[in-house]
Amino acid sequence: MNHSLQETLQKNIRFAYNEAIEFMVSMGMLACEDQLAALAEDYKIEIDELLEAYFDEARKRLSPHYTRELMFFFGHNFFHLALDFPLYESICSYPEAQTVEEWLKRLENSPAEHIVSEMVYGVYNDNMEALLNGNEWELVKKDLKKLMELVADTKPQPEVAEAHAPLLECLAYPQETKLRYIQLLRQFHQDVFIHWKDRIHAISEQAALRYEAQFRSNPEAFIREVHKNEPALFDFPATFHVSFVSQVGNAFYNFHTEAGRVGWVIFGIHNERVYGPVADRQKTELFLKAFSDKRRLDLLLLLKQRPHYGKEIATALGITQAAVNYHSNFLFFLDLLDIERVDHRLYYVLRTETLRNLLALTAKVMLDEDQFMS
Repeated sequence: MNHSLQETLQKNIRFAYNEAIEFMVSMGMLACEDQLAALAEDYKIEIDELLEAYFDEARKRLSPHYTRELMFFFGHNFFHLALDFPLYESICSYPEAQTVEEWLKRLENSPAEHIVSEMVYGVYNDNMEALLNGNEWELVKKDLKKLMELVADTKPQPEVAEAHAPLLECLAYPQETKLRYIQLLRQFHQDVFIHWKDRIHAISEQAALRYEAQFRSNPEAFIREVHKNEPALFDFPATFHVSFVSQVGNAFYNFHTEAGRVGWVIFGIHNERVYGPVADRQKTELFLKAFSDKRRLDLLLLLKQRPHYGKEIATALGITQAAVNYHSNFLFFLDLLDIERVDHRLYYVLRTETLRNLLALTAKVMLDEDQFMS
């Protein structure tokens, strides 16, 4: 056991409920509900009945106008932040947990030009080299006219292709965009979230106590086996927000600020259902499903050669880094991948022995069933 690493993790990681994060996740998940339903089907997880009730009520309470606004800003791809990136940047670059009202007051003081330029970063974050075409981001993001020209000439990745036209609209009208943004947030808070926030907070806090106890008992094992990340990554302060609305997830956002690096993990309340033990039959079904997708099979075959980092995989397979994250999460579910940090890069490593065991388990399940049927 690496006592120095354990002490570093104990020092740098804390658990705290961030109401502003839960609010944002709510809006994104509601707008991309079809994607999340497909994900739940992939993982063979039933969506919590209370969450379904929350979303049903949200749909009834939101007017047609605000429903359209929700889809305009949030309805592109939940797994690839786009026009909603400025909101996550605003929340997750702040080290302390915030209520929705506290955060909205801070957001209202953010310049409209900053908000729309961060939208560009959200849409193009895995394609910045093509967008900038030799320009420097720190300079271009302050020149909205130039930024708009670059966006007009550069197609985003397919996952967020539908965000291109809305992004150009936002760049053309930054002040109006900010007003629409904040009005939508305030309306969703007033009409929907405020009626549920206490229940959501209580459920999330109860789960957070359970996960924090697991973390404190063995920080390194928790980060490796439950968070599915490299413990050495947490060499700066980071906070785990356990999210009821997220259900299952391990999103990690970190930002460089004037006060230093700030990190937030959005950690699903039901992560133990995904990363805990799974019955042989279910694990076999999911293993076969992993191979049914050509991109996941290509990813496994690529990692069989040697470990690769995210951008390498995206380039080799011709997909976005968001897609790499999406497919690797499915393989993490089956314990087929590890993350290792080398210098400043995180490498995906194939767990060859686990792959052998899953192949053997699949053969056992399939052969036993065949014998039973005969």
